[in-house]
Amino acid sequence: MKALYIGNTTGVTDWKDCVGHSIRTDGCIFFLCTAGMAVVSVNMQKKPLRRNDLLVITSDMFVFVEGVSAAFEVSYVSLSVIMLETAYYKIPDPSLWDYLHYFPILPLIEIHYLLVSNWISQVRWIFDNIPSANRITMLSYQVYNLFGGIEAEFSKTDILEQMAYKNNARSVMNKFWSLLMKNSPNEKEVKFYADALSITPDYLYKVCRRIYGISPKALIDQQLTVEIKTLLTDTDISIKEIAYRLRFEDDSYMCRFFRRVTGMSPMQFRIGTKQSERS
Repeated sequence: MKALYIGNTTGVTDWKDCVGHSIRTDGCIFFLCTAGMAVVSVNMQKKPLRRNDLLVITSDMFVFVEGVSAAFEVSYVSLSVIMLETAYYKIPDPSLWDYLHYFPILPLIEIHYLLVSNWISQVRWIFDNIPSANRITMLSYQVYNLFGGIEAEFSKTDILEQMAYKNNARSVMNKFWSLLMKNSPNEKEVKFYADALSITPDYLYKVCRRIYGISPKALIDQQLTVEIKTLLTDTDISIKEIAYRLRFEDDSYMCRFFRRVTGMSPMQFRIGTKQSERS
């Protein structure tokens, strides 16, 4: 996939090749928007990403790039789970992770923007200059410092009270997302996920409606649609092969499904994507 971040990297990107793709990580990614604007879907909720915004993505979040402006640019740091473990365990307030799931895009005032920009520069310097034997320790402290700063600002707000009534629902949704990422496209029915969560399909429906405003089936279908789009744009395999890989009964059924969700056939989407990439 074009938008797959693995391991420990840092850099600058305009996301031009990420439009229409999901962003995946096996650890955590910090994106600092330095210019322009993008529109991203984070766990199926569309959000703008503007200059001075910090986007924090963890492995259990689903992020899809809807579009970017001509001047869009982000600096980023991608870190593996090993680099994050120490920082994760040191954060005293676990509600910080709920906060980041609710608000993965953090608007920064100018002083905070400068601090995060300097933090990215320091991480880049560590990658480039510190031997691997000492790198993990230094980076762990850097990550802890950043999360500690986010937690300090988070504690000044009344967001905990706003979030309290949703905590149980959020826990269910986090587990649902993890199951969906692991089992799609093999499992397409709501009952499978409800059974795995030891809840009823009706309760899962209520939780999804409360958090995202749509049904669990719609979330399953959206995830499946993203996987179809990824194979259509990133590979040249046939429609029939895509249907086989994604466990559809046959290619005609997949085409009907895709048209119902997107309003176009898979071939129309593939041709349109290739034409837009050439223009």
